[in-house]
Amino acid sequence: MKPHLEMTLDNFMKDYYRSFGNSGYLRVTLKDDIIYQNSVGFADAENKIPFSEDSVFTIYSISKPFCAIGLLKLAEQNVIDIDTHPGAYVPEAKPFDSALTVRHMLQHISGLPDFVQTAKFGERYFEGLSCHIREHLKELSAYPMVFKPGEGEMYANINYIMCALIIENMTGMSYGEYMQKEIFTPLGMYKAQVDRKGLIVDKRVKGYEIQDGEIVCVERDLNWLFGAGDIIATADDVYCLNKALKHRLLLKDSTWLEILTPSPLNSMGLGCTISSWHGKKRVTHNGGSRGFRTMHIHVLEDDLDIIFLSNSGWGEARADYAEAVYEAFYGKDDIASETVKMDVGYI
Repeated sequence: MKPHLEMTLDNFMKDYYRSFGNSGYLRVTLKDDIIYQNSVGFADAENKIPFSEDSVFTIYSISKPFCAIGLLKLAEQNVIDIDTHPGAYVPEAKPFDSALTVRHMLQHISGLPDFVQTAKFGERYFEGLSCHIREHLKELSAYPMVFKPGEGEMYANINYIMCALIIENMTGMSYGEYMQKEIFTPLGMYKAQVDRKGLIVDKRVKGYEIQDGEIVCVERDLNWLFGAGDIIATADDVYCLNKALKHRLLLKDSTWLEILTPSPLNSMGLGCTISSWHGKKRVTHNGGSRGFRTMHIHVLEDDLDIIFLSNSGWGEARADYAEAVYEAFYGKDDIASETVKMDVGYI
């Protein structure tokens, strides 16, 4: 099966790059053995620097599962209660609907308005960056809820921005310091960091977009994704999600069960989606915004793991790559996959 897998995926990656220009790094792992890894394009197109196993990508919303693990550690230590209103931990959140809980935020069923309520608000927020998040949060609380907490679903970065603020307030540490000490280092995520403006990182991958028909290098804009999408990592680092899930690392078995139990309203557990993929149970999270699109899929019953990290911020490469890996590994079938809203667009 392995030679067939290699030939099939090699051809797919070359053809896809030739057709759509999407560059990136693909790794497929079965029971902790890497059965396929390859890349197309460049980590730095201007200088023709190829990708390597140590390439450090902006993973955007794949940051959310790690944030959730960090928050749930505090819950296990009785520092917080995820069934309590976030205003108990972040004073600026007190004006939001009294029915709101931290659990609602983890599952994206909070109904919280996000930081894009109007063009004017969005401009001011993005220009203000993370140093003014708390002030913007006060203003955001004046906007109406999208729906009553627990009565609808909407994927929104505000949910995890709030979780990161809770971590900071309740530990007295910066979000980056806490994640490094309590999550990255214990899991063996040796290259992972919470990104920040001016951070210099060896083998950092450049991000690209299509503008006026040309592929151009773009600057990252991470501070406004505080807690929701500001981690940089290698494929090895992302694979630590697989290890944590399989071996129930850092958290109790009961907490992992909660993580992997989707809400009745959507496919979201606590920090990940749980959905049917060609009849198989898939745990996944995508990431994407300016310059990068990323994907992590774990097929529970087979311990098959797929990581695709792309520095091309356009197109549907994540979904197309996932289906190509499925077909190369399992073969074709007629079983429909459950569509989750996170798979669409930049999120």
